[in-house]
Amino acid sequence: MWFQRLAAVLLLTGCAAPLPAVDFSGSWTLAVAKSDFGRANPPQSLAMRVKQSNSQLAVESTLVDGRGATTSAYTLDLTGKETENQMRGNKVVSVSTWRGSMLQVKAKTSVQGTDVKTVDQWQLDESGSTLTVYRTATTPNGEFEQRFVYEKSPVRH
Repeated sequence: MWFQRLAAVLLLTGCAAPLPAVDFSGSWTLAVAKSDFGRANPPQSLAMRVKQSNSQLAVESTLVDGRGATTSAYTLDLTGKETENQMRGNKVVSVSTWRGSMLQVKAKTSVQGTDVKTVDQWQLDESGSTLTVYRTATTPNGEFEQRFVYEKSPVRH
Protein backbone atom coordinates (compact mmCIF):
# COMPACT_ATOMS: atom_id res chain seq x y z
CA MET A 1 0.00 0.00 0.00
CA TRP A 2 2.76 2.48 0.91
CA PHE A 3 4.56 1.62 -2.34
CA GLN A 4 1.49 2.54 -4.40
CA ARG A 5 1.21 5.89 -2.60
CA LEU A 6 4.91 6.60 -3.16
CA ALA A 7 4.62 5.71 -6.85
CA ALA A 8 1.58 7.99 -7.21
CA VAL A 9 3.41 10.87 -5.50
CA LEU A 10 6.47 10.42 -7.70
CA LEU A 11 4.36 10.39 -10.84
CA LEU A 12 2.40 13.46 -9.81
CA THR A 13 5.52 15.45 -8.89
CA GLY A 14 7.41 14.50 -12.04
CA CYS A 15 10.17 12.75 -10.11
CA ALA A 16 9.63 9.36 -11.69
CA ALA A 17 11.83 10.05 -14.73
CA PRO A 18 14.80 12.34 -13.97
CA LEU A 19 16.72 13.80 -16.87
CA PRO A 20 19.89 11.90 -17.74
CA ALA A 21 23.19 13.36 -16.59
CA VAL A 22 24.38 14.03 -20.13
CA ASP A 23 25.81 17.44 -20.92
CA PHE A 24 26.53 18.31 -24.55
CA SER A 25 28.00 21.71 -23.61
CA GLY A 26 31.26 22.71 -25.25
CA SER A 27 32.88 23.68 -28.52
CA TRP A 28 32.69 20.97 -31.17
CA THR A 29 34.42 20.60 -34.54
CA LEU A 30 33.08 18.27 -37.23
CA ALA A 31 35.49 15.45 -38.12
CA VAL A 32 34.64 15.47 -41.84
CA ALA A 33 36.66 12.32 -42.62
CA LYS A 34 34.88 10.32 -39.86
CA SER A 35 31.40 11.51 -40.85
CA ASP A 36 29.02 10.10 -43.47
CA PHE A 37 26.95 12.62 -45.43
CA GLY A 38 24.89 10.18 -47.47
CA ARG A 39 23.84 11.83 -50.75
CA ALA A 40 24.75 15.33 -49.54
CA ASN A 41 28.00 17.11 -50.32
CA PRO A 42 30.30 17.33 -47.30
CA PRO A 43 31.03 20.79 -45.92
CA GLN A 44 34.54 22.19 -45.80
CA SER A 45 34.08 22.63 -42.05
CA LEU A 46 31.42 22.84 -39.38
CA ALA A 47 31.94 24.08 -35.84
CA MET A 48 29.36 24.47 -33.12
CA ARG A 49 29.20 25.85 -29.63
CA VAL A 50 26.65 24.18 -27.36
CA LYS A 51 25.33 25.49 -24.03
CA GLN A 52 23.02 23.23 -22.06
CA SER A 53 20.83 23.87 -19.02
CA ASN A 54 18.32 21.53 -17.36
CA SER A 55 15.59 22.59 -19.78
CA GLN A 56 17.30 23.93 -22.90
CA LEU A 57 20.07 23.28 -25.40
CA ALA A 58 21.39 26.36 -27.24
CA VAL A 59 23.51 25.80 -30.36
CA GLU A 60 25.45 28.27 -32.46
CA SER A 61 27.06 26.75 -35.54
CA THR A 62 29.26 28.00 -38.36
CA LEU A 63 29.16 26.05 -41.62
CA VAL A 64 31.73 26.61 -44.37
CA ASP A 65 30.94 25.19 -47.82
CA GLY A 66 31.37 26.19 -51.46
CA ARG A 67 29.07 29.20 -50.91
CA GLY A 68 31.09 30.58 -48.01
CA ALA A 69 30.50 30.72 -44.25
CA THR A 70 27.04 30.72 -42.65
CA THR A 71 26.41 31.11 -38.94
CA SER A 72 23.12 30.07 -37.37
CA ALA A 73 21.73 29.69 -33.87
CA TYR A 74 18.88 27.62 -32.51
CA THR A 75 17.50 26.29 -29.24
CA LEU A 76 15.94 22.98 -28.29
CA ASP A 77 13.59 22.44 -25.36
CA LEU A 78 14.77 19.45 -23.30
CA THR A 79 11.44 18.96 -21.52
CA GLY A 80 9.55 17.67 -24.57
CA LYS A 81 7.89 20.95 -25.58
CA GLU A 82 7.72 21.92 -29.26
CA THR A 83 10.32 24.50 -30.33
CA GLU A 84 10.29 26.76 -33.39
CA ASN A 85 13.52 28.15 -34.89
CA GLN A 86 14.58 29.90 -38.09
CA MET A 87 17.40 28.01 -39.82
CA ARG A 88 18.94 29.43 -42.99
CA GLY A 89 15.69 31.25 -43.74
CA ASN A 90 13.39 28.27 -43.08
CA LYS A 91 11.03 27.69 -40.14
CA VAL A 92 12.00 24.49 -38.30
CA VAL A 93 9.66 22.94 -35.72
CA SER A 94 11.18 20.32 -33.43
CA VAL A 95 10.47 18.20 -30.38
CA SER A 96 13.32 16.79 -28.26
CA THR A 97 13.03 13.78 -25.96
CA TRP A 98 15.51 11.73 -23.97
CA ARG A 99 16.03 8.08 -24.91
CA GLY A 100 18.23 6.96 -22.04
CA SER A 101 21.43 8.99 -22.41
CA MET A 102 20.65 9.81 -26.06
CA LEU A 103 18.80 12.98 -27.07
CA GLN A 104 16.32 12.46 -29.91
CA VAL A 105 15.28 15.51 -31.93
CA LYS A 106 12.38 15.16 -34.38
CA ALA A 107 12.12 18.14 -36.72
CA LYS A 108 10.15 19.22 -39.75
CA THR A 109 10.68 22.05 -42.20
CA SER A 110 9.98 23.07 -45.77
CA VAL A 111 12.94 23.90 -48.03
CA GLN A 112 12.03 25.61 -51.31
CA GLY A 113 8.53 24.09 -51.08
CA THR A 114 9.81 20.59 -50.28
CA ASP A 115 8.80 19.04 -46.95
CA VAL A 116 11.71 17.56 -45.01
CA LYS A 117 11.50 15.58 -41.76
CA THR A 118 14.56 14.66 -39.74
CA VAL A 119 15.23 12.55 -36.68
CA ASP A 120 18.56 13.27 -35.01
CA GLN A 121 20.04 11.12 -32.23
CA TRP A 122 22.70 12.98 -30.20
CA GLN A 123 25.09 10.63 -28.41
CA LEU A 124 28.28 11.26 -26.42
CA ASP A 125 31.01 8.65 -26.12
CA GLU A 126 32.02 7.54 -22.61
CA SER A 127 34.93 10.01 -22.44
CA GLY A 128 32.69 12.97 -23.40
CA SER A 129 35.15 13.97 -26.14
CA THR A 130 33.23 12.70 -29.18
CA LEU A 131 29.66 13.66 -30.06
CA THR A 132 27.94 11.66 -32.80
CA VAL A 133 24.68 12.87 -34.33
CA TYR A 134 22.89 10.15 -36.28
CA ARG A 135 20.37 11.65 -38.71
CA THR A 136 17.56 10.07 -40.71
CA ALA A 137 16.06 12.50 -43.22
CA THR A 138 12.79 11.86 -45.04
CA THR A 139 12.04 13.78 -48.25
CA PRO A 140 9.71 13.20 -51.20
CA ASN A 141 12.74 11.56 -52.88
CA GLY A 142 13.08 8.97 -50.13
CA GLU A 143 14.87 8.47 -46.87
CA PHE A 144 18.59 8.75 -46.28
CA GLU A 145 20.92 8.52 -43.32
CA GLN A 146 23.86 10.63 -42.23
CA ARG A 147 26.36 10.49 -39.39
CA PHE A 148 28.06 13.63 -38.07
CA VAL A 149 31.06 12.98 -35.82
CA TYR A 150 32.23 15.96 -33.75
CA GLU A 151 35.36 16.20 -31.63
CA LYS A 152 35.40 18.40 -28.56
CA SER A 153 37.75 21.35 -28.76
CA PRO A 154 40.09 21.75 -25.79
CA VAL A 155 39.11 24.38 -23.25
CA ARG A 156 41.28 27.47 -23.57
CA HIS A 157 42.30 29.35 -20.42
